Amino acid sequence: MSYLDAPRLHFRGWFQADVSTINNDVRTFQNESFVPEYQQYNQNGSWNPEGTGIFRFLDCAVTGGALDGRALRTPADDPAIGMLVENADQRAPGKLVDLDPQQQMVSQIWGMQVRLLDAARKQALSGEFKPAPFCNLWQRQKNGVAMDQKLAANYQSVLEGIDWDTALDSPLLRALRDATQDGLLSIAFNVYGYGRDATIPRYTLGHVVGSIGPYLRGEPKHFVLGRQMVAVPGKQSPLAPLNGVYDAQGKFDGAALTLDLGNTLPIKSADAGFEDLGPLLIGVATTNPSTELTDVPASAVAVIGEVPYQEPHWYAQTAGVQSYDLSGNTQAQSLLPGCPLLLLSPQADGSYKVLLQESLDGQYLRADNFVFRLDPGERADIELYASRFGVPTAGATVALSAIQGFMGGSGGGDKMTPPTRPHAAIPDIATPADGVAYAASATTDGNGRARVELSAAPDGPGRPRGYIAGQLYGIGYQLATQPAGYVSNPLNYISVLAYTKVEPPSQPTWYQHIQPLFTQYGNLYPIMSRYVVDLRSYNSVCTRLKALRLAFSLPIHDPNHMPVTRDLSAGDRATILRWLDSPGPDGLPLLGHPPMAEPAPRALASAAPEPPEVELAPLQSAGKTAFVLQYLARRERAGQEPGESS
Repeated sequence: MSYLDAPRLHFRGWFQADVSTINNDVRTFQNESFVPEYQQYNQNGSWNPEGTGIFRFLDCAVTGGALDGRALRTPADDPAIGMLVENADQRAPGKLVDLDPQQQMVSQIWGMQVRLLDAARKQALSGEFKPAPFCNLWQRQKNGVAMDQKLAANYQSVLEGIDWDTALDSPLLRALRDATQDGLLSIAFNVYGYGRDATIPRYTLGHVVGSIGPYLRGEPKHFVLGRQMVAVPGKQSPLAPLNGVYDAQGKFDGAALTLDLGNTLPIKSADAGFEDLGPLLIGVATTNPSTELTDVPASAVAVIGEVPYQEPHWYAQTAGVQSYDLSGNTQAQSLLPGCPLLLLSPQADGSYKVLLQESLDGQYLRADNFVFRLDPGERADIELYASRFGVPTAGATVALSAIQGFMGGSGGGDKMTPPTRPHAAIPDIATPADGVAYAASATTDGNGRARVELSAAPDGPGRPRGYIAGQLYGIGYQLATQPAGYVSNPLNYISVLAYTKVEPPSQPTWYQHIQPLFTQYGNLYPIMSRYVVDLRSYNSVCTRLKALRLAFSLPIHDPNHMPVTRDLSAGDRATILRWLDSPGPDGLPLLGHPPMAEPAPRALASAAPEPPEVELAPLQSAGKTAFVLQYLARRERAGQEPGESS
């Protein structure tokens, strides 16, 4: 069971992602070349230099639901409709965090609580959002103001530690409470229409629609083990699908088909509705083709039903989750176990254009959690799930190998203004190659699941990137039986940040051990230095010792964890805490002695080629737009097509 199962509820509203943007360009991490100009608004594409990292829902409410085969649309249908969907009120909001400046395509939400409140603000339920990255990033928005983020994405995870009101008057919520398992709820939401222009009301805001449903023990937490429809990447960009529509996932239980189309259809602009694609139908092919279909005659499909995307309030009330009763469609029922789902556009001659197709032969492989942070010697399990037409595949062989994916590069434009002096070269990633280890293959169990142990080298990767600690590694995966011509989502790979090994000194001092760390954070996140504590100043830091000690000792899941970016190794954190806990004769942490000369920048083990020159608007020269364009430029330089692996 998942958010696609009934009982489920849907919600809609706004989200705020107040991310800091100075750190979008890796070159800003070099302390020796950092200048105050880099903290100015719109300098080098930094459109929100004073960002706090906050992620939260705003003005969200339950807009619909499903229970016992009925669609719920108003409070008269169920008291849960109209309830507020909010975040924590007794602690800080959640945080949105990139894995690394050289991997900004898996931004994770940490420390977010989700609550449902009635009109009197009485809490019906609350739960902790299990940290998860966004996925399924694509160019959904067709028009907009210059600074609109036209990329959209979705999140899927679970709510943990659910606290239910003991006197629920909502049949929907009571049924949801009784159906779910392990004290969890499945949650998924789509984010789009994000504003990055400080002169418009939508600055740091975007739209969100989502669903909450039951969780079934043993199922993946971050995707649905079901039917997977995968868009063919476009020739110009893998994030701009060939047919203008994007991936969808669903579930077929023999009697009904439920699809999540919430991140599938393009929108006109941030605040407008869907692009008019004409009538759209869901169908199933009458055969299991060995290639991607483009056009099919009516005789080659069994139509299941229409996608009612043009109906008023459909998206708001369903979040794009659409169920089809197949009790009267025996042809579709008989075909679905072995033939692919299709999203169809009817043509004038009675045939259909295929806009979206289920993966070839129904084969699909996905890692559940695909973002890892590992300290030296730390181990974690990669969980991979294989399926065929939504049914778990036992005994499937999975191959794993190194991949770059969208990682690497500067994260910014080809040049910085003013130029870095001394020059900040772009670090290579994935060196040394033995910084992480994992098996090259694995076999799925009876539930279609394979566990692969991922381990960081006991001595860490060293410091190959010089001015920025740790190293990035990408891991690709695929089924050994993957058919020729198979189309996969280019974002489906594993990203790992391996931390640098640091042995905490017995007596750390400000000048030798703490100042380099704190100066970097003070440079990159000026909101704290300007309004709370100047991390670059020993005297300022000494006025906030208790608060800093608390923040650096909080677990990584806590919204107040410091640093917000979660990119500090356990060794560095231990060094900071030891310094804070080891006062000198004056009762303050040890100052030590300033260096005799300005330190030279740390050497890079190897530098990547200078960023390829790409055409970027002045206010879009850093972040995800730059990442995508540099990714395409690298592939063009290497003679690869957008859909090919690296």
